[in-house]
Amino acid sequence: SDLNDIKNSTHDADNVPASYDLSVKADKDGQFDFDGATLTAEDLRGHIRYLNETGHPVHAILLVPGEKEKIKNTHVAALASISRDLKITAYVTDNDGKTKVITIVDDK
Repeated sequence: SDLNDIKNSTHDADNVPASYDLSVKADKDGQFDFDGATLTAEDLRGHIRYLNETGHPVHAILLVPGEKEKIKNTHVAALASISRDLKITAYVTDNDGKTKVITIVDDK
């Protein structure tokens, strides 16, 4: 199930940041809601890259459940890939309200 996948791909956050550089909500079809705009994983990756290049580096991103969408494994997998490639830490407030760190698994 998605919930087991989320448990397997996250671990408890030891020190949760006081604030995040970027916060997104889960949206339908594995997409993300950023300030009311629906972004694909690629859009989100491009936006983070843009922020990094324009002197607003993103170190920590938070994913929370959307108003209508729960967090699914597709969201977590997309953020894991983005955070690995762009060297950021991705946090997720899971559907139970606990904040977890998305575990980066290096593709062998």
